Amino acid sequence: MKKSIASILAIALFGMIANAATIDTTKVETGWTAYKTANKVGVGGTFDDIAYKFGKKHDSIASTLEGATATIDPMKVNLHNDAKNKNVKNYFFSHFKKGGIKVTFKNVVEGKDQGTILALVKMNERSIKVPMQYSIKDGKFTATGVLDVLEFGLNEAYKQLAVGCHDLHEGMTWSQVSISFSAPIQ
Repeated sequence: MKKSIASILAIALFGMIANAATIDTTKVETGWTAYKTANKVGVGGTFDDIAYKFGKKHDSIASTLEGATATIDPMKVNLHNDAKNKNVKNYFFSHFKKGGIKVTFKNVVEGKDQGTILALVKMNERSIKVPMQYSIKDGKFTATGVLDVLEFGLNEAYKQLAVGCHDLHEGMTWSQVSISFSAPIQ
């Protein structure tokens, strides 16, 4: 009887591990949305040069993302519009101190189809903790958070962008930026 119960528990545990969800690290997408105008109109973009490194284990979302990093070249910004790309490069990213952008995921908490991640974002030689929430819906993992560029010592870059794009932004450039990370579930 004891062997039967142990066998059933072992099979159940193996089934849970075998069916544990993780993300498809080959199809990761990273994006951001900055905001302009008094109506807070979103302007979305990504970067064309992002180097990802994931955890050594891929048996769960938490093990895949704990310690994962994304290293980003901000001068490879992509807003899917050449004029916008030029403006953001010239008025904002060109004012960064060297080093690019690096994001490290920590404290990944995995619940049922939802969880939290603490993203340590290093930009302009400053590191800020950005809480992110994630959900899984229709086979897709999506994590989102909000950062404020002024926390990174980017006051001058922010002013340059606001002045350079004053008319396009109708006099209002927001310092908050929504960030996102998504991938299909496998």
